[in-house]
Amino acid sequence: MMTMLPDNLVEEILSRVPATCLKRLRSTCKLWNDPVCSAQFRISHVFHCDGLLLCTSESYNRIVVWNPCTGQTKWITDPSDRVMFWVTFTLGRCYQENNYSYKLLRHVPCYEKLIFEICEINSDSCWRIPHDVTPDCLLQFAHYSVYLKGKTYWCASDSKEFDACMHLLSFDYTTERFGRLCLPGPYCRLHTVSLSVVREEKLSVLLRPHDRLGNEIEIWISSPIDDPKAVSWSKIFALDDPRLGYCTQTSFLVDDEKKIATCLERWIRSRDNAKAKLYYVLQYIVGEDNEVTLLDFGASSNLHLHSQLLFNYVPSLVHIQ
Repeated sequence: MMTMLPDNLVEEILSRVPATCLKRLRSTCKLWNDPVCSAQFRISHVFHCDGLLLCTSESYNRIVVWNPCTGQTKWITDPSDRVMFWVTFTLGRCYQENNYSYKLLRHVPCYEKLIFEICEINSDSCWRIPHDVTPDCLLQFAHYSVYLKGKTYWCASDSKEFDACMHLLSFDYTTERFGRLCLPGPYCRLHTVSLSVVREEKLSVLLRPHDRLGNEIEIWISSPIDDPKAVSWSKIFALDDPRLGYCTQTSFLVDDEKKIATCLERWIRSRDNAKAKLYYVLQYIVGEDNEVTLLDFGASSNLHLHSQLLFNYVPSLVHIQ
């Protein structure tokens, strides 16, 4: 019977099957296993907003907004030719009088300037350019943005030069305007900057220098994000860099009350006498007095560079319109 169904309908049916059942289905029938393993079905990137998850497939042509608590989903169609490997999508809440809705923001990579497009998920409206003028800056690690209080935040720099100063770029989904937030110090592109959200009230940044050895990894936490001009930063952790090779990605979570942080990282290290590389996943937990506990998950020859390793998730019963 399954052979009589079109491929897109099979994928739609399987996408609604609980993850715990997919493993049994894969071993039952090759016709079911193939779509589950395909790039169209596998999730490449997940973005969190108000208990909703925005999931993008590895083929970057399927987008779904999903509430895991209610099971509700909404598939977003994108008929344009701009769905490509480096395109990133974020989700945010838009406040309108006594009501609210959600918007999708799409970042299209371009060497000359930033290109953003936006659409409302509760209507059939087309993608359009936001109201504000697109800022003249360069996103760093565009896949690793965070959402807080109606805004998405990215790490950005003013130019491609390695000594260019870095800052945080924000986008307000209600006003459709961009803003700038200073980092806790004069950091340049030779630093890796990772973002996290603390208790849905504050931002946290992890700063790792790549310009010289022997430097510490620093974790900073902001004051509550209400007025961007009045934001201050406090350093809560400083620890030695493990230096297993080259760190390609860091995700982390912070509990400012219990004074603990957990970090999950991907590292690349060249094999001895070979061009091939090994990829490592390392977790470390930082407690009071900067005491560090390391957990090494071993080496692998495969690595996906553009999926979040760790992110905050706060369940909610938000209805997807």
